[in-house]
Amino acid sequence: MRVDQVCEIQTGYTARGRLSSSPFGVPGLQLGDLNEHDDWSMIHPEQYDLGDVKDRYFVGSGDVLFRSRGMTTTASAIPDDWPYLAVAILPLILLKPNKDLVLPEFLAWSLNQREAQTHFDRSVQGTSVRMVPRAALSDLELYVPDLKSQALILETNRLAEQAYKLDRKAADLRHHLNRLRLRDAVELASSKSIAGARA
Repeated sequence: MRVDQVCEIQTGYTARGRLSSSPFGVPGLQLGDLNEHDDWSMIHPEQYDLGDVKDRYFVGSGDVLFRSRGMTTTASAIPDDWPYLAVAILPLILLKPNKDLVLPEFLAWSLNQREAQTHFDRSVQGTSVRMVPRAALSDLELYVPDLKSQALILETNRLAEQAYKLDRKAADLRHHLNRLRLRDAVELASSKSIAGARA
């Protein structure tokens, strides 16, 4: 199935001129607000003077945001416990999944896979600034199993990532332990050498 068959696609809001912060403004999300690890607990939208913004530009829990510009053209699903409703500002693209067909997290995961990223790389426009056209996102073919299988794939992926992090941590600890052992061996050899010289 194509991406546009499993979700509604909306280009982000186009701000007129430079964004101005305002304590009475509208919460907005810019490309730079999405952190590297998609830790939504750390994302708190700033308020901007945007005037009257149509409802279709607002995103909240259960929606997916796609980074259409820059070196990182990946997607991020907004978790259920994210407490805000914010305007997604271009170059972010809003994806509102049909939850009878696809889980938001599975949609984001699918867009971040190597095959999808290769598709986006082939479609990139511009040389100094990489930009993925909306049509390239819409036309991307996805493997969309039933919802139960999607949840299973996501859980398997989560466990695999957790195992990878634990393996990395264990490797770091082993490296640190080997350095300590080597240092102790050097100190022991040095102390024996000094004791032998004194004798």
